[in-house]
Amino acid sequence: MRGMASLVQPLAAMIDSIDGVPLTVEARRWLWPIVAICTAALLFTSAALAQTPGSNAAPRMKAIVYHNYGSPDVLRLEEIEKPVPNDHQVLVRVRAASVNPLDWHYTRGTPYIARVIAFGLLKPEVTRLGVDYAGTVEAVGKNVTRFKPGDEVLGGRTGAFAEYVTVLEDRAVVLKPANLTFEQAASVPIAAITALQGLRDKGKIQPGQKVLINGASGGVGTFAVQIAKSFGADVTGVCSTRNVGMVRSIGADQGIDYTREDFTKSDQRYDLILDNVGNHSLLEYRSVLKPKGILVTVGGGGPDDRWFGTFFSRPIKALILSPFVSQKFEMLLAELNKEDLGILSDLMQAGKVKPVIDRRYSLSKIPEALGYLEKGHARGKVAITVDPNQALLLHSSPDVSSVNTIGPVLIVLALVTIVIGVTIVPIGVAFALNRRFQRRNPGKRPYRWGLYFSILSFLGGIGLGIILDSGGSALITCGVIYAVLAWFFAQRRHWAWIALTILSLNPVAWIINSIYLRKRWAEDSAATPAI
Repeated sequence: MRGMASLVQPLAAMIDSIDGVPLTVEARRWLWPIVAICTAALLFTSAALAQTPGSNAAPRMKAIVYHNYGSPDVLRLEEIEKPVPNDHQVLVRVRAASVNPLDWHYTRGTPYIARVIAFGLLKPEVTRLGVDYAGTVEAVGKNVTRFKPGDEVLGGRTGAFAEYVTVLEDRAVVLKPANLTFEQAASVPIAAITALQGLRDKGKIQPGQKVLINGASGGVGTFAVQIAKSFGADVTGVCSTRNVGMVRSIGADQGIDYTREDFTKSDQRYDLILDNVGNHSLLEYRSVLKPKGILVTVGGGGPDDRWFGTFFSRPIKALILSPFVSQKFEMLLAELNKEDLGILSDLMQAGKVKPVIDRRYSLSKIPEALGYLEKGHARGKVAITVDPNQALLLHSSPDVSSVNTIGPVLIVLALVTIVIGVTIVPIGVAFALNRRFQRRNPGKRPYRWGLYFSILSFLGGIGLGIILDSGGSALITCGVIYAVLAWFFAQRRHWAWIALTILSLNPVAWIINSIYLRKRWAEDSAATPAI
């Protein structure tokens, strides 16, 4: 207001007189509106200039972001600050990207246990999405020697669903093979590296082996068929009816239509099975593995696997089953690195591996691309085209119905319940039972640890039944077995002590009980009169 007053007062004085000569009333009447209009125009222009980015304002770019968990509709195309490479980074102008199941896991925040470990409990900690990309190097840091502006590259980097990404030159980025399009190159990183590491590192693939790829027509599967053939293996691909021809065309020696034949009931035995689907139990896979065969499971389950997912539940099942069988059960979490990308690049340059692309979407249509991928019927990869000449409309705020608000509440309640149920409740019950025991047996030593361990083991048995995810029968069976063992454990039966200690699957409990029970056995033996 002071600025306005300082501006108006001299104008008012000027209108009353010019060079000391008073103006007529009629002149002042015409001058006032003119001065008012000019002043308003000046103020409006100043405000507009203040809002216009200056030459030193940070450049912007468009990128896919999300601030809440939910369906793909929570993804927004927004304008954010364009990254600037440091001395060891390259700035890549993204020309194409591709979607992976990893993207829908991050979008939905599933399995929920992953929110506690990596994603963020209530809201995503990292709001950018996408990993696979291919593009052109636009700028490099002063210490970068592997790349120069203009190089065409492919790689993996969080936040790839954007117009630009920066990546350290020693990370997962390599030159793009000249015989690949940007869309083909962008489909490589996660899917192809998963297939390579699953077959080579976990599966120990050898020439002449019989290898089965379950889910051979998907993103990982199409690469796995071709990579397995490059190792000289005899490859069988399992897929739907419409994809059998495609799977054979990329190198599979045999194709099995799962809608007509269950391969787990056949007489054929395999040295290695790469499972991309998780639609059979470990025992079913074991029935078609050779005595020293290996099962490698990739992926963390589908969009409906909300709590634990295959990646968290299957290792527990494998741990329980492994001591009783000769086969090996492996889980794979792929590691992006430039060495394996270089190997894949050589295979593609030589024509031994060729990416299979099902559909292409623009950057603004990524929600639709993820929705299509979630249905589980994609043939190969789903690519994202980032056209620098295409006008992209920014997205509005997501619909409230697409935001997952129930999941975080359930997770918090579940965690609180687990903490209380596993720690406080067993302690309280153990003290109550111990007091009751002392009242009935005043001359005997207290047994708090034994009671606590019995209750905790019973709860662990119930949890094991839930994680095994084998239906109500498995849950009831685990509960009954652990309840019976816990009861006899509390009665100080030596056989129950040994059995429950082993079945606790807890190395800490093994150490504690080996010391504690030895002392209790000695006390019991001393208290028993000799016959």
